[in-house]
Amino acid sequence: MAKYQKLLEPFNIGKEQIRNRFVMLPMTIEKVDNYHIGDDLVDFYEQRAKGGVGLIEVGSAYVCDCFDTTPKYHTTTGACGIWADEFIPGWQRVAEVCHKHGAKVAAQLQLCYEWRATGDDPLLSYSPSKDVPSGPFVGMPEREFTKEEIAILVKQYGEAAKRCKDAGIDIIEIHAGIGYMVMRFLSKYSNHRTDEYGGDAAGRSRLLCEIIDEIHKTCGDDMPILVRISADDLMPGGNRIEDTLEIIPIVEAHGVDAWSVQAGFHEAPRPVANQIVPEGEFIGLAKAVKTVTNKPVFPGTRINTLDLCDKIVNEGYGDAVGMARQFIADPDTAAKVAAGHPEQVRPCIVCSRCLDNIFIGKPCQCSVNANVAAGIQVGLPQEKPAEQPKHVVVIGAGPGGLEAARVAALRGHKVTLLDKADRVSGLLNMAQVLNAKIEPLVEYWKNEVKLHDNITLKLNTVVDVDTIKALNPDEVIVSPGGGIISLDVPGINGKNVVKSEDIKAMCAGHVPEGKGMLWKAAVAAIKAQGGTVEFMRFGLNMASGPTAIVGKRVVVVGGGFAGLEVAEAMCDNREIVVIDEAKKMGNGIGIIDKNPTINLVKSKGVKLMPLTKLVEVTPKGAKVCNVETGEETFLPCDTVLTSLGVEQNTELFDKIKAVFPNAKLIGDATTPAGKVYRTLEAVKGGYAAAMEI
Repeated sequence: MAKYQKLLEPFNIGKEQIRNRFVMLPMTIEKVDNYHIGDDLVDFYEQRAKGGVGLIEVGSAYVCDCFDTTPKYHTTTGACGIWADEFIPGWQRVAEVCHKHGAKVAAQLQLCYEWRATGDDPLLSYSPSKDVPSGPFVGMPEREFTKEEIAILVKQYGEAAKRCKDAGIDIIEIHAGIGYMVMRFLSKYSNHRTDEYGGDAAGRSRLLCEIIDEIHKTCGDDMPILVRISADDLMPGGNRIEDTLEIIPIVEAHGVDAWSVQAGFHEAPRPVANQIVPEGEFIGLAKAVKTVTNKPVFPGTRINTLDLCDKIVNEGYGDAVGMARQFIADPDTAAKVAAGHPEQVRPCIVCSRCLDNIFIGKPCQCSVNANVAAGIQVGLPQEKPAEQPKHVVVIGAGPGGLEAARVAALRGHKVTLLDKADRVSGLLNMAQVLNAKIEPLVEYWKNEVKLHDNITLKLNTVVDVDTIKALNPDEVIVSPGGGIISLDVPGINGKNVVKSEDIKAMCAGHVPEGKGMLWKAAVAAIKAQGGTVEFMRFGLNMASGPTAIVGKRVVVVGGGFAGLEVAEAMCDNREIVVIDEAKKMGNGIGIIDKNPTINLVKSKGVKLMPLTKLVEVTPKGAKVCNVETGEETFLPCDTVLTSLGVEQNTELFDKIKAVFPNAKLIGDATTPAGKVYRTLEAVKGGYAAAMEI
């Protein structure tokens, strides 16, 4: 049997047959117009249906009127409305385009932390118990649900479900997880009621059971119902898996057809979705749920690789696999598996840039798939072929240049891609040495370049204006990478200083300027072993010792995204101090990852010194000073490692533009002062530039 074949087998949720085991989990992706579904959202889900997903769950479908309100919880503003009949046409469009391509559609009925009975009432934060804080951004609840209000809420769910059915939606999902309102009733942490809606498992489950009964009443007993639940809410005094195993049979007796199992509250002290969470951390929860139900169960927290998906369905962890971010990264994931080309899947790198936007009420974005970003036109490159095929020269085979080449090739242009390094992927080659989750993306790009016959790749090529003239291009896209932010202090060029540009050069197959035998040996070893990541790590000598490029005691200069990543990757068997002139560490890290990343490096023994400036490097260490008080400190160390990120770099572009006025500059080279550009900005720039040709 070919690899991943069980993932392609159909299964049933109630009366609906799902064509494969791939479920796209619901996300509030902020692509609505005042809660109405429009072209952007329809196109987004059509791409995933066309890409082979079996079941597409559309989140979130808000059940209470939010018109003309300002929710404290920003994500609510991007929900899809379902509280009135005027929303039905938008839902019909989603159902129709997904059905056209063979996917089934579930609508996720939702209530986060705020509610009102009618459009004439104020939108207030509600909870089962007024003594427990509500979720992120909301603070203490303003109201505790009365029994009369609960009855109104239940009716809202039933009416919303009926509208979904009338729109042609196949399955109703009730969101009873991640600390949203229904889960707050289920959890012992947040439900301290003493009436029939609190107390034991049956009481805490009553709201969910009444909602299910009402949906059956409005939609009929044959309308499939799916419940998404946090099997362990990870909150102090909250529900553990044992509580959930008690709840499942109580709720299922009211007519549930499948269970989507996740973990945590959004405000849980333990991260659940970050890159620092091991993949598959919570799949055992779904396996436990399967012991008390014979309905389909699928896990859906921190899953993004096909190997883990395969393990889930083959080893009894779930009957299907729920993912969201992977289908944002590559809508064709399922289709590529079905075609026998899983190596062509564009991987999610779990960077959380999508969630960073969503959680502050901005449209979803993706580091590896610019097509989902705000301001990008609806439709895929291959659906918008060039009116006049041109010869496009792309300078720089980092993520920006690679994306520009890929998109231009898909649109029918001839592309020549040039880079001075001996391999593609630019700074990602260095990033993957520090972060193994980047490796699949580098492999994806290597494969992608080979897939397109109209891309000619020329490596080990130093580019100047004459090089480009000789190619006689119609269009030029310049993606040279950002300039490395440098420091000018005494001793900065000493033998005990390792600069980020040194590591970049080594990972690109070059001996950094001015470096000696250790660096030459490291680069030679990398080349001898075909440039594998393992040997790049060997070259950097991540395990400290007498021949290490980076010593045992290290001062990292730069506490932003790059510096903290370096510190976390290198801290085993080392003493590391990170200094930064800023008051707070983590510049360039989004809201989802910032605090968990800082907490992680601290837990690994890394010392963080904000408001600290490098003054001088000596053979014995680093002299630093506090930027506010001027107080100087000496930090003994073996290595000073600079990791300050990149800045604008227009030197080559300015020369090229003088000869080729229509040339475009993209990627890290366009980084504004004070900003941090990462893979997302590079890929988006490459995509946009190639779509304009």
